[in-house]
Amino acid sequence: MKTLRKKPPGLASWLLKVLASQDGPFPIHGDFDEEYYEIVREKGSTAARHWYWGHFLRSLPFLIKDTIYWRFVMFRNYLKIALRHIKRYKGYSFINVSGLAIGMACCILILMWVQDELSFDRFHENADDIYRLTTATPLSVWSSSPWALMPTLKEDFPEVNKGTWYGEWTCPVRYEEKAFSERCALVSSEFFEIFTFPFKDGDPKTAFASLNSAVITERTAKKYFGEKDPIGRVIHFDNRVDLAVTGVIENIPANSSMQFDFLTHPIHLMGERRLQTWSADCASYLLLHRDVNADEFGLKIKDTINKHRGENMYKLYVGLQPLKKIHLFSLNGTDPVVYVYLFSAVAVIVLLIAGINFVNLSTARSSKRAKEVGMRKVIGATRKDVLRQFFGESVLLAVFALVMAVLLVLLALPAFNSLAEKQLNLNFTQNFEIMIGILLIAVLTGVLSGIYPALFLSSFQPVSALKNTAARGSKGGRFRKGLIVTQFTASIVLIVSTTVVFKQMHFIRSTDLGFNREQIVTVRTSRELRRNYEAIKQELLKDSRIQYVSAASSVPLNVNNNNPVYWEGRASESPVQMNFACVDYDYFETFDMTMAHGRSFSEDFATDRRNYIINEAALKLTGFQDPVGKMFSMGRNEGELVGVVKDFHGTSLHSDIRPIVFCLYQNLPYFNMFVKTSSAGIPETIANIKKTINKFDPDFIFSFSFLDEEFNRQYRNEERLGQIFNYFTFLAIFVSCLGLFGLASFTAEQKTKEIAVRKILGASVSKIVGMLSKEFLILVGIANVIAWPLAYVLMKKWIQSYSYHTHIGLWMFFGAGVIALLIALFTVSYQSIKAASKNPVESLKYE
Repeated sequence: MKTLRKKPPGLASWLLKVLASQDGPFPIHGDFDEEYYEIVREKGSTAARHWYWGHFLRSLPFLIKDTIYWRFVMFRNYLKIALRHIKRYKGYSFINVSGLAIGMACCILILMWVQDELSFDRFHENADDIYRLTTATPLSVWSSSPWALMPTLKEDFPEVNKGTWYGEWTCPVRYEEKAFSERCALVSSEFFEIFTFPFKDGDPKTAFASLNSAVITERTAKKYFGEKDPIGRVIHFDNRVDLAVTGVIENIPANSSMQFDFLTHPIHLMGERRLQTWSADCASYLLLHRDVNADEFGLKIKDTINKHRGENMYKLYVGLQPLKKIHLFSLNGTDPVVYVYLFSAVAVIVLLIAGINFVNLSTARSSKRAKEVGMRKVIGATRKDVLRQFFGESVLLAVFALVMAVLLVLLALPAFNSLAEKQLNLNFTQNFEIMIGILLIAVLTGVLSGIYPALFLSSFQPVSALKNTAARGSKGGRFRKGLIVTQFTASIVLIVSTTVVFKQMHFIRSTDLGFNREQIVTVRTSRELRRNYEAIKQELLKDSRIQYVSAASSVPLNVNNNNPVYWEGRASESPVQMNFACVDYDYFETFDMTMAHGRSFSEDFATDRRNYIINEAALKLTGFQDPVGKMFSMGRNEGELVGVVKDFHGTSLHSDIRPIVFCLYQNLPYFNMFVKTSSAGIPETIANIKKTINKFDPDFIFSFSFLDEEFNRQYRNEERLGQIFNYFTFLAIFVSCLGLFGLASFTAEQKTKEIAVRKILGASVSKIVGMLSKEFLILVGIANVIAWPLAYVLMKKWIQSYSYHTHIGLWMFFGAGVIALLIALFTVSYQSIKAASKNPVESLKYE
């Protein structure tokens, strides 16, 4: 203990070492210690400590001043040398900076895209406590729930704070002479107490005080009322009721999973009786109290529907989906969050490739700087000084690359937004996270890219460095080869992945859905059109260009309604859940669907009003060998099977073909009318459809879509992300080629005299090109061997998210390998041919 007390004061000693390092301009730390121990012997440790602190504090201003000055001098020196080096080797510096810039630009764009995807629905103040109700059977889960469920949960469970419906519909809205189809949302009075949609006009607490109230967005208010005050103005909704505008909210953010223009109470469309039903028909949201455990609460409400619907009904189970997970986590099929992971991986790969370029070129050119390192060490520089210098140069290049990357992002952002259908904006003042992310990318890229070159160069011994033998070993060469293999492994994986994505998208577009979607016009009908449907149908069929007119409760691309069914030999007490669609006559003929057994519905058979048609997937569940004439029932409506239609894809290709039941109803609640036209005179046919519809319903706001366009819209997200993936893959390959080009240039420069001697001895240009290219092509070949199994595992996992998908063929891997080899050969050959064609006299005349 006595010895410990005689040591110099710890804090003062440490600060002295930092400010006056033994390697710095003031090696005084030893002098302080020597004097301190002398005073300890003469006057004791207390006096020595007072002396130490007193002299340290008196020296502190000068130490700080001199330390700052000398470090500034050294920084200026390092900066000057770095700029001279960049200026002297413009080509290599450009390759390094441009490669890093492209990698950073890709990273920034993807970082912005990922940030936007992760930000969905997080702007709501209560986002952590909001949940969407889900309904499930043992076979599937869907996001709709019974209208009666949300009010029942509010009443029966104290864990529920607030609740609201949310049903999206497209409805006609009129004000004076202006009429448009609007995206309407049917909600309850507590909607604005749950979700945060700021008001521009009106009071959120009283906005839904009356059932005849409507809240609209700022964009909608401007469309109908211009600069007039919208509050209190009366608009006509769905051709049936007048509503007063009681509030105007800000336009819905792009990162909201709810997108609407108009809000009102559902009673106007559904009626009071519908709001008390227990069949899954509408999305509902709950705001739970802060201290509620959502998992435990989910178990408590699981059987709520079954308790209220009775024991003899099929089972439906209630679940909770957090609001923050709605956008990126689907209830069925592939989770969109997969694409967040995928693009994040691409960003890392592109930046990694750019970093590999930097490391490769820096270590390759180490022989050019060996003498510089040796000279620095001879005149007193330590390894720490050399490390500091080369890390500084690396970070400086990264900063230059960052500036170029930001400019590239600003130039590319409009095109990227158009492609990604986003509204991204590079605003550092409003987006602090992006600014921090970009700075971290630059610093980390500079530091990580400079680690190996700095350690490699700083390890040179002065004698070896000055003799120019320090960088001739094979260690650096093996490391560079390993990096080239890594670089092209990543590139080949991206090429294979791009090929698989493209082939899957082609498979989706060209696959046989089991029905014809070409030249079919879809019109969403109104209540008046439903009443006059038969007259409209007959009027349209007078047009020779129209082949069929039919209607159904849902389009063939999205048959998602569910009902319990049972059949002959299966007890009514144990029904099976199946999708169903209410259809009109000529439905199967309109879509060219093929009957596997029996016939389609026909007006020649009056009993078809209570009969059924099923698909082959439903037939497998029944186990019937001869299904026609067998008893079949949906709910309480008992009839017979008159036919079995061949399977078709009634939902996304992500899902298996589900069992589907088709029926006719006396008072069919048609939602969609389908008109099959010939390919000739489509504009005239559309005009005639509009004229005919407006003849029966003059107030109807005519809008239509083609079924094939709706199909393409189902996969627009995959198509769009596939295109973005292609562009980033191209950039990754381009950055790889930049690095390979730089290395080929350096290799050719290193072997200038060897090439000259070989030419003098009779070697042809082709042999010299082969000699220079051989090594790189072998490395690319090794990269293929590593990349193929890796790409197969990754893409096999992705493609299996589709129940129906293309096959991953060997040609994809061979094709990617050939492409990579050709790219490498083309990149290397340019420099090889240039070096091989040079006059040997020019290369040897100074020897």
